[in-house]
Amino acid sequence: MQLTVLGCYGPYAPAGGACSSYLVQNEGFNLMLDCGHGAFSYLQKFINFRELHALVISHFHPDHYADIYAVRQAFSGAFQDGSRTNPLIVYAPMEPKPFFEEISSWRQEFITIPLEDAMLRRNKFGNLKVDFFPTNHPMPCFGVSASVGTCKLTYTADTAWSLDIVEQCADSSLVLAEASLREADMAYTKKGHLTAGQAGSLAQRAKAKKLVLTHFWPEYNPFQLKREAEVTFDGPVELAEMGKTFIVEE
Repeated sequence: MQLTVLGCYGPYAPAGGACSSYLVQNEGFNLMLDCGHGAFSYLQKFINFRELHALVISHFHPDHYADIYAVRQAFSGAFQDGSRTNPLIVYAPMEPKPFFEEISSWRQEFITIPLEDAMLRRNKFGNLKVDFFPTNHPMPCFGVSASVGTCKLTYTADTAWSLDIVEQCADSSLVLAEASLREADMAYTKKGHLTAGQAGSLAQRAKAKKLVLTHFWPEYNPFQLKREAEVTFDGPVELAEMGKTFIVEE
């Protein structure tokens, strides 16, 4: 399984960057996790968008879903010229209702599946198993676990600390964790985000093999966040970078 960073910033991106988005690939299957500002353009550096099989929208904050409008227009054009025939599978939360209703009305381009339903069902694409879980965020938000056998990638999406998130990340080969805040910003965790130190603690308590930090405030020094995570996690800590690829292994 392979993970490529298409966007790693929030709530906005610096010049040349993009907001939250990640491409998971396994045996020819292409899964996009979130599509924040600028992410769809960056996706096309790695695959033809017509080869995208599924998209997960963790929640409806713009830095995680804004480029779905670009995705829709691209797929509409591809249907018109015959270069794509199958709708894109899109997983999204049912709340806020107006957002979900808008996306699910695009029936030519998308097959929209509520994450609340998908969380309770078996989602398998070849040997890739995809599970969803609610996170601790002011707006309904879902994390994602993608696994092939005992090889497991867990994406926290946006979340504050909770023992439920630790449980969901348990025994992950790689945890892709938001690290929006410095330790000095602990008061802001009530807005539904993790400090880098908390991201490290999450990986430590979950017994993860590797931690990748993401969802960076563009004004912060990511290397400071990395150092703070290394204080609380004994394993390797890496930073998400635009276009960087990680091999997820057992």
